[in-house]
Amino acid sequence: MKHIVIVLLFLFTHTAHTFGQADAGKSTTLTLDGHERRLGELLVQLSPSADVQRTLLLLNETGRGTVEMEANIAPEWHIYLFQFDENQVNAEAMLETTRRLPNVQAAQFNHRAVDRGLEPNDTEWWRQDGMRLIGAPDAWESATGGVTLNGDTIVAAVLEKGIFFAHPDLMPNRWLNHAEIPNNNVDDDNNGYVDDHGGWNPRTSNDNAGTANSSHGTSVCGIVGARGNNGIGVTGVNWDVKLMGLFNVEFESEIIAAYYYTGAARRLYNQTNGAQGAFVVTTNASFGLDKAKAVNHPLWCAVYDSLGQVGIISIGATTNTNTNVDVEGDMPTTCSSEFLIAVNNTNKLGTRVPGTGYGAISIDLGAPGNDSYTTVVQVPNNTPTYSIFGGTSAAAPHVTGAVALLYSMPCDKLASDALTDPVACARRMRDLILDNVQPETSLKDVTKTGGYLHIGNATSAVRDLCDGVVGPLSILEVETYGRDFFKVYYQTPIFEKYRFRVFNMLGQLLHEQELTPQQFGVNYVEYDAKDLPAGVYVMSIGRNNFVVSRKFPKF
Repeated sequence: MKHIVIVLLFLFTHTAHTFGQADAGKSTTLTLDGHERRLGELLVQLSPSADVQRTLLLLNETGRGTVEMEANIAPEWHIYLFQFDENQVNAEAMLETTRRLPNVQAAQFNHRAVDRGLEPNDTEWWRQDGMRLIGAPDAWESATGGVTLNGDTIVAAVLEKGIFFAHPDLMPNRWLNHAEIPNNNVDDDNNGYVDDHGGWNPRTSNDNAGTANSSHGTSVCGIVGARGNNGIGVTGVNWDVKLMGLFNVEFESEIIAAYYYTGAARRLYNQTNGAQGAFVVTTNASFGLDKAKAVNHPLWCAVYDSLGQVGIISIGATTNTNTNVDVEGDMPTTCSSEFLIAVNNTNKLGTRVPGTGYGAISIDLGAPGNDSYTTVVQVPNNTPTYSIFGGTSAAAPHVTGAVALLYSMPCDKLASDALTDPVACARRMRDLILDNVQPETSLKDVTKTGGYLHIGNATSAVRDLCDGVVGPLSILEVETYGRDFFKVYYQTPIFEKYRFRVFNMLGQLLHEQELTPQQFGVNYVEYDAKDLPAGVYVMSIGRNNFVVSRKFPKF
């Protein structure tokens, strides 16, 4: 039996909170920065000890109109959907009043996110050049998706308005909750969601696959995981990955609720050692808000850290405009979470498409999106077929598929800690993606990595590192930031626990902490010496009788 150690920024529960079908017809308006929001709705996060009814009472006592709670959309994140009448009160005034109330940690409008697909402009572009650009055939020599070596079925969650899972290249890879009996109006698996057999629709409170713009979601899913090697159509980055559908995801309340569902499923999987829930490793969001400041969307941004704490890396498509998002803003790709990978668009040669967002701080890498050949559905007759699909909406799912593919690599230690240390495992997969991009001049200085996705490079790195980064116990380098902060790089011959200690020159112990070296990547420990007076000290890293030390000055 594996030991399960889970560190959470926020705890997830399995309670479903829904939005009525009538929500789809609610009126919207534009905010001052030009983004569409739903009239009369606020998203509000309260402190854990707050009483929501007391908060509503205080808000109503301000005389700014009647405010009611419409839904508790993320219980353990303490996020509520409030409703008020804009005929009675100015919306901006209501927002500011709410933010000033005691126990309100954050409040914002309920914005609508916009799909980021582009119509193709080159009908002669030949099918799946993007897969070859990112080295997928080389990667498939090692793995094609499906399961980890531990037998965990890999799941990628796709947030969309609708997905046509009846497409023959998607149907075999659709994730199904086999513990739930469909359409019986009963929560058969006691996870808090009724009839979530084929995914979750936060608007209709079931697994209805949505209808609005289903061709967009169908195309995104095809890039992540159309069934491969089946003699028909196309292949996704993964041949066998399970695609979890989150449907009617359009407003921020629905976005948060959908992410909450995926986090709850993965948390349950971790806690039960795979007996319940789903092994969700990555999510895809091919939508967003152009020129939106992350500071105005704190609740949306916060979910990525929460998902990261259960082992989920999220992928976001940036804007399809030639915009420096570091300056102008963008949602969600300017959210600062380490568990969000932000993607812009390249052509089939890897060159950045001029009409795509950029930013050396916010955008991590490029990926092929322009004129990608994938699954589509012709509406209104729901005819499954194939065509080209473009924009960052197509770029992001290449990265989503790549993250999921890495989990299937035949390296026994690569994902062995996915349930016992999901944060470390998620970071490892993120680093394998970002540290092994293909350098590209047009992406230099306008993305963090200066390159585009190359899953072939990443899987090659896994093969090279499968025995781990080992060597004699050593302190390799000590970097100093300012006068107080030290970053200590080290290597170890094994991957058991070590102790990091700091002593003064009299041999008195001043600091001690436990280290767990990671098999892949660079190991380091950070030490804040602000409480030490100026002088010379000794740092050491050791296990049992094996210890290495180094003197260091504090100025």
